[in-house]
Amino acid sequence: MDFDHDGLLMQSDFQNLGDNVAIFRCLMPPSEVEDFITQRGQGFWQQLTDFLANQEPSRCNLTNWLKYLEAVAVDQLYGPFEAVAKQMAEDIFFIYDKDHNNFLSKQEYMCFFVSLRVEIKFIDICFKKLDINGDMQLSKEELSSALVDFFTSDDTKRPGNLLFGNPESYQFDTRRTVYTEV
Repeated sequence: MDFDHDGLLMQSDFQNLGDNVAIFRCLMPPSEVEDFITQRGQGFWQQLTDFLANQEPSRCNLTNWLKYLEAVAVDQLYGPFEAVAKQMAEDIFFIYDKDHNNFLSKQEYMCFFVSLRVEIKFIDICFKKLDINGDMQLSKEELSSALVDFFTSDDTKRPGNLLFGNPESYQFDTRRTVYTEV
């Protein structure tokens, strides 16, 4: 998410992420989806800066980003994480479910994947693992479950660990606020 690779998450990184999403989603302004992306990005940035106000240093370096994720996923800063994950899945579907059929096709998921700058070579294996029922599409429930797995499960074999690419290249564990290169 650190678009300028300066080691800090800043408001401009979230604006650039929003721009990237709009580009890969092929949005033409003005657009309801583009407005939604902007609104969600601004809201998220405000939540993050409110959290950072109580941190030392009060900027979003990797340590404070992981503390924030831990507060959200483990300490339930915004309520039960299952509800937060469900809302995240709803938001992702609002943005990427172009045909509005309440499923993400492999192509729609690929748009999500690429807009977050995840290596495209992992799309096949990730999509297959996340598609729990094997129907060649992702439901909101499958995506929500994957989000919960990614942020809270210590079982590295859970499908959610493939949500953002190759799980063999990193291990993310919010319960211990660590990021370990393998």
